[in-house]
Amino acid sequence: MNGNRDRAFVIMGTREDPHVERVADEVAAFGDVRVEVLDYRNDTKVSVAVDGEGRVGMSVDGVALPRDVLIWDRSKIIPGTTVYVKGDDPSVTGFVAREWRALYQLISGLYGDRVVNSLDAKKCLLKPYQQVVAAGAGLKVPMTLVTNDKHAAMELLHDSPSGLILKSLCAGKIAPGPDGGNVPFNIMTMRVSEQDLGAADESEIGYCPHVFQHEIRKDHELRIVMIDGKPHPFRINSQLLESSAVDWRKGVHLLDYTPCEIPEALADKLRAYMRTIGFFMGSVDIVVDPNGDYWFLECNQDGAWGWLDEVVNGALAKEFAAAFRRRLLSQTAESADA
Repeated sequence: MNGNRDRAFVIMGTREDPHVERVADEVAAFGDVRVEVLDYRNDTKVSVAVDGEGRVGMSVDGVALPRDVLIWDRSKIIPGTTVYVKGDDPSVTGFVAREWRALYQLISGLYGDRVVNSLDAKKCLLKPYQQVVAAGAGLKVPMTLVTNDKHAAMELLHDSPSGLILKSLCAGKIAPGPDGGNVPFNIMTMRVSEQDLGAADESEIGYCPHVFQHEIRKDHELRIVMIDGKPHPFRINSQLLESSAVDWRKGVHLLDYTPCEIPEALADKLRAYMRTIGFFMGSVDIVVDPNGDYWFLECNQDGAWGWLDEVVNGALAKEFAAAFRRRLLSQTAESADA
């Protein structure tokens, strides 16, 4: 706790997440905002009360929060990671993780637009939905098909000038097999050849939905961290390595991430996208094709940016802190005028 001030910045997450630690320290350094982390790994005592009149109050370690609060949902309670709940018994930790996630969801519902990103903004984070919003903002998006029908996928492949790629729809993680340890793994984007798709059994394709997409040939890629309407772009020369050509995450520790500029027209479209979908912040993935056209792939509403922060000597953490403080002070002023 950082003093007994009349406004508070609250983070749902853990200080063992470096994103949380950096931003919390930067906001605290302003000296005029109480900072609290609802830390599920550090025995923080959190109480949320709803009285008989439906009024809501929250306290942290026994001290009530002020009325003026801004809450950042940075919860990343993922099994097998260093920021999962404490404990060794999966039957217990699974339940504990669900309870903490439920508490954070409850707080998001109760505090509405005082949470970033809001529960309403996160109502649908699936990539095809994001593409519809992005296209409405004037961004180019690749042709996409969600299907478990092999024949439909083959038709899309035949219509594609540069082949197909395959992604998961839920963007979830896969549990390892019995001999694979306890760390879940991501499903990376992969190319789908006509030979492989043709050889696949219809029942294999039909087992669950898949995201098939026209592949966009790449000159390079951009990771753009959007913070309160301000873009922070980084160039990724993903085509330098065969391993990262389709999905740059496969070469994440081998590639360079270079701060760069983007056209103002692209920045304006990204701002329109963020406003429409309701995101205060997010990490946008863009493909730049050999013709110089920009293609929107997705926006991770609270994607990792810590390694990029190191590239720019902590500038991203400072920008996040300043943006959160501005939002909180703006809310305070609006409450005073009401």
